[in-house]
Amino acid sequence: MSGTRRRGFTLIEMMAVVLLTAIVLSAAVSFYIDLATASRAATQRVRGDRRAVALLDRISRDLQGTILLKKPAETDPLAWPWLFLADSPSGELGAQRIKFDSRGRLPRASGAHESDFEVVSYGLRAREDVGFDLVRWTSPRLPEGLDRTFPAADDPGALVLAEGVAAFGVRLLGEKGEWVNAWDSSTVVDSAELPLAVEVSIALVPEDDEGAFVVDETGAEPPPEVLSRQVLLPVRPLESEKLFAKKGDDQDDDGDDDDDQADEETKDCTTVAQCRSQFPAAFADMVANDPGLESVLMSVGGECYKDTGLSVPGVSCP
Repeated sequence: MSGTRRRGFTLIEMMAVVLLTAIVLSAAVSFYIDLATASRAATQRVRGDRRAVALLDRISRDLQGTILLKKPAETDPLAWPWLFLADSPSGELGAQRIKFDSRGRLPRASGAHESDFEVVSYGLRAREDVGFDLVRWTSPRLPEGLDRTFPAADDPGALVLAEGVAAFGVRLLGEKGEWVNAWDSSTVVDSAELPLAVEVSIALVPEDDEGAFVVDETGAEPPPEVLSRQVLLPVRPLESEKLFAKKGDDQDDDGDDDDDQADEETKDCTTVAQCRSQFPAAFADMVANDPGLESVLMSVGGECYKDTGLSVPGVSCP
């Protein structure tokens, strides 16, 4: 009686199993590494996009509050402080510096009334490691005259809004529908007008997991993604001719009022000051809700109410 012979695995079969297992594990590990790398890159990209969007939100809020008073023809241009300026057109994305007057400031919640007006400037400052710093400068009051200079980086009103900026620029939309890289409201060419819209573009230097900037000296990596946003400037330039009328223009040489020589435009409309005297309660309520409007009302007091774009509830002035 012969016994049953048990068959085992040969050495070749064992080696084949080990080889197949190694191939499967290698593929799984490679897939996991690729997935982790892609997930990390996506996380860094989303984090960078969120930073860029937050910066665009901040700049857009300032630009949406842009306000500009037109210079009267008889006024010395060097004595006129209202300005909208964008220069350094050599940037790939447009002007790399911009300066304007804005009512986009959020007053602090306190018992004292604060104006929402401020002069705002944005510009780039080179970093020692990589990229630039985006610097925001503000001042709560107008200069005494025309100031086309940009503040220094160490100015007390300057604040670093973002570090590691790869590129920044603004383009301006003119009334003829053309986009330009520079604007100067103090020149005759622009006729002291505001652009219709501003396109703000920004790109940030990528960061690693620890928040350190990633420097690509070989150029193998793709350039940082540029995010852009177009901002409409809803408030058009306000007329200010009558505000700067010389004292005594309303009288003849003999001392009589010169009402019969008044402009036809003045005869056919009610000025903001006249309208305010007719509806004092309505204007008082509006200023109480927004104290910053007081300076605007004073500036356009001699303008026709219907032409200023003001909308006061309960007020109807021709």
